[in-house]
Order: sequence, then C-alpha cells, then structure tokens
Amino acid sequence: MKNTLKTLVAVLSSLVISVSSFAGDLSVSGNAEATYIIGGADDANSKGLGISNELNFTADGEFANGFTWKYSMELDGASTANDDTSMTLGLGQFGNAAICITECGLSQELGYGVGAYGVGSDIVNTGGIVFGNDVSSYNNIQYHTPAGLLPNGFVIKYGYAPNLSGAQGSSAKGGNAIETTLGATGTTYAGAGTDAEMIQVSGSPVEGAKIGIDYMKVNGSTAVSQKYESGNIFFSYAVGPVKVGAARTLVAPSAADSTTAAQEYATTGAGIQYAVTDAVSVSINREESEKTLIDDTSVTIDANTYQVAYNVGGATIAVVKSESTNAGYVKANEVEMTLISMKMAF
Repeated sequence: MKNTLKTLVAVLSSLVISVSSFAGDLSVSGNAEATYIIGGADDANSKGLGISNELNFTADGEFANGFTWKYSMELDGASTANDDTSMTLGLGQFGNAAICITECGLSQELGYGVGAYGVGSDIVNTGGIVFGNDVSSYNNIQYHTPAGLLPNGFVIKYGYAPNLSGAQGSSAKGGNAIETTLGATGTTYAGAGTDAEMIQVSGSPVEGAKIGIDYMKVNGSTAVSQKYESGNIFFSYAVGPVKVGAARTLVAPSAADSTTAAQEYATTGAGIQYAVTDAVSVSINREESEKTLIDDTSVTIDANTYQVAYNVGGATIAVVKSESTNAGYVKANEVEMTLISMKMAF
C-alpha cells in the first residue's frame, strides 16, 4: 500500500512539474447562522443564543494540458483557525487526486439526505449517537475514479491517513512522530492504531435514486482486544415532492480488555421529506442506535426529529424538534431539544 501511494505521489509530481499552469481565480462563499436553542431533560433546562459562521476561500485554475487544480480553505466556528484545507488535482480521464487537511470526508451515514433543514438528529444530536469515524478526521490523501468510468454514475473514492493525529502537518513542512496512543474514536488505548484507510462507492442506479457504501479500518493496532472498523450503507429515492431514505451504520471501536468496553454500535436511520411548496419543506426522521458491550449487554437510543424549513433566496428559517430516549446510551435518560435557526448563504 505504501509503495502504491509513493508511486501515485511521484506520478502527480511529475505531471505538475511537466506542464505550465495559468493563474487561477479566487472566490469566497459561506454562510452565517443565528440560532436560539432550548434543550434539556424538561425542555427548558438550557437556553442559548448563538451565531456561527463558515467562510470558504477557494482558488482554481487550469494547466496547459487541460488538467485542473483547486485549493480550498475554510474558516469556521468560533475560531479563525485554518482547520479544513484541501488541494485537488483534476486529472481528466485519470480521475481526481487530493491532499486533505482534516477535510474530504468519505463517511456516508448521512448520505440518504432526508431532512428539511438537516439529516436526522445530526443537527443537534440530542441522543449522542455514535456514527463512527471518517478519514477527514485526519490529514489524508485521496484518489477518485473519473466520472463516466463506471455505469450509472458510480464513483469509487479511496483515502489514506498516514497519521492518526489530525492536526499534524496542517501547515506546509509540518509534522510530528507517528501517533500510537490515540484511538480512532477518541479513546487513548496504547497501540490503538497508527494509520487508517477508507473507501467509498456511490452512484445512481435509476433516476431519482441514490445508493452508497463506505468502509474504514485502522491499521497498526497492537495493544487492544478489538481493532477499529466502521461502515455505512444508504439509499434514497425522490419522486415529485416526496423524498425517502434510510441508512445503516456499524462501528467496532478500538476496545480494551474490559467488560464495560463497547464492542459495537449499530445504528439505523430513516426519514421522509415532503416539499409543501417550492419554499417550504417538512420532514420526520427516526433513528435507533444500539450499543453492545463486550459482555453482550446493550442499550438502545431512540431518537425522533421533526423539521420545518422555509427557504427564500439565500435565506433559510427553520424549526427543529428532537426527542431522544436513553440518550448517551444511558437508560431512562430522556432529552428534548428545540432549535430555531436563521441561516444566510452568500
């Protein structure tokens, strides 16, 4: 695998060196969102106002041989840190290659895309559902097959993260020792892994339908009883004003030899969305996520999310209501949350 990556890097380097490039264009896009949120065990335990933002600076250009390049840098959240960056080479009939700094996600647990404002409980995640990891949590290099190579619009994407520490090497010439203690789900078991691989396949078998699957594994795990793996599969179908979809997620986290350690997270999500008018949409999502421990005991989160969104131009006003039972995989832990949002895109 490492030899393959070295070959890919060498080929890309030679292509860049051998062709001339024209000056690219710079653009800025993003959104600003103001929210009012009410949440807690009694639906009035927490209230808060906030404004978030996300700015995406992009530059792109073309080489003399028709290949393209694109640079993207995001500034988001409360910090102005350069936290999500990518450089992509469009290689025409040879596909695309990219270097991504905590960016270029391949996980498809939300790929079914049903939700007037967002997909399921991911908007506020009152239940604390564990959906698994993504290669975008780390610095990674990717290759994507070209459009049209496979039938029905199917595309294969592969990502490799050489180090399980997302912040390392975020600036040019930066880097640190290989991470050996950080588990793939944020745990700190010694020897939980050194590098990770991920593959995604998605396409549209018939008009209006989409399907996709992904798989991620961590390599170099030595001092744990279970090596990290995760995968997702989804489908969606849209006809007229109605869209339906569902997804299934399985996560086997890095685990120590303990009966209280998690052995598996199995999550099923489904939803239906209806466009009342061109501007107004409503949706309902249902999710169940079962956490199984090594001793075979388990607890299941049940989450329901109701949404209504009004979109006019670049502005979206939405109300989201989320209800979760056994939130955080704690039995009898009931959590409700209401979100009122106004988002401006530019």
